Amino acid sequence: MIISGKGRRLDFTIDAPPSKSVYHRELICRFLSGDIKCLAEDQGDNNDIRATKSCLRSLFDARNASSEEAVLHPGESGSTIRFLIPVAAAYLLGENKCSRKIIFRTEGRLFDRPFGELADAMAPHGILIEKDASTRSIEVTGTMNAGRYVIDGSVSSQYISGLLMALPLFSSQSTIEVTGQMKSIHYIELTLDALSKYDAPASRDGNIFTPSFGGYKGDISGDFKVEGDWSNGAFLLCLKRFSDIKVKGLDKGSRQGDKAIVDFLEFADGNDSGSWDCTDTPDIAPYMATVAPFLFDRITLTGIGRLRIKESDRVKAVREQLAAIGVRTDETEDSLTVFRYADTAPEKISLSSYNDHRMAMCAILIAVILQTEVEIDNVECLNKSFPEFQAIIRRELMP
Repeated sequence: MIISGKGRRLDFTIDAPPSKSVYHRELICRFLSGDIKCLAEDQGDNNDIRATKSCLRSLFDARNASSEEAVLHPGESGSTIRFLIPVAAAYLLGENKCSRKIIFRTEGRLFDRPFGELADAMAPHGILIEKDASTRSIEVTGTMNAGRYVIDGSVSSQYISGLLMALPLFSSQSTIEVTGQMKSIHYIELTLDALSKYDAPASRDGNIFTPSFGGYKGDISGDFKVEGDWSNGAFLLCLKRFSDIKVKGLDKGSRQGDKAIVDFLEFADGNDSGSWDCTDTPDIAPYMATVAPFLFDRITLTGIGRLRIKESDRVKAVREQLAAIGVRTDETEDSLTVFRYADTAPEKISLSSYNDHRMAMCAILIAVILQTEVEIDNVECLNKSFPEFQAIIRRELMP
């Protein structure tokens, strides 16, 4: 399809969508507190939230039926599967074991993403995590028990969050010891907030976490509201930088680390070059890289190694998109340097979304910034996190 920014200056007001990060955690903690109503399908849910709701419903059904196997469908959602491997194991294969196997049927690149660190942490506690390449499934078997969990924190904070949400289900004390550099600490703080809200708090002493035990006891009598999403909000604020749109629903006091986009854009106001650490904000690094050639002479984004194992290889994807408009970039294993745009975009621009919602948004940014037409292969992938934006594309950016 063609996205056209030609001759247009976007001018509308938009609310940031609900935070996926908060929503996943709310759903899991409320479910473990006994709330099933929160799992009802909602037309406004993005694909990742739909996946988490579906998996939690399957867990509930499997436990009630004492199914030998529980089959869960996380779709392409990395958050869903990373949170729910330990949660599902504690729920179905823990002290009140009622199943023998949990099978996660994956889609897209999810099967290829790493699970070794989580497998290593759970193996000493009775759980085996294996990949079945023939069905592209992740299979979880064994009997999970409480105790001292040791996990490498340098790959994904979501493994830690999954364990933090799972271990309160046991009747005895557990600890989680994180080795290596703890990535995306803001996301762990979101998990700690959710646990406290549902009366299953965890304490932290350096790299040691001590979850509560004996179950969730939080109040689930009322509805819950999810704050605006700073990950998608970062895209909107980058779009705002080159248009007249107004963005609502973002809480500047949020724990979400991706609110760092505000600091990044302010940094651009006073600097022609420099470096920026993306270690704790990998999801918004593609947006930073896309706007960088229009804000800086040269900037180096560091801590971007994990971008290679997302829905696409986002380092490669960003470089290819920027190369398509004539922007020079250099990379190392953990950094990406972007140079100033030199008015070198061809008349016809064709970009791939790589079936990755973040990269589709980067293509939209390019069309708006250059006020040109961009041919893109797919915007349906926006359903993963921001389905509402497709209506805006049709209304504001169709030629």
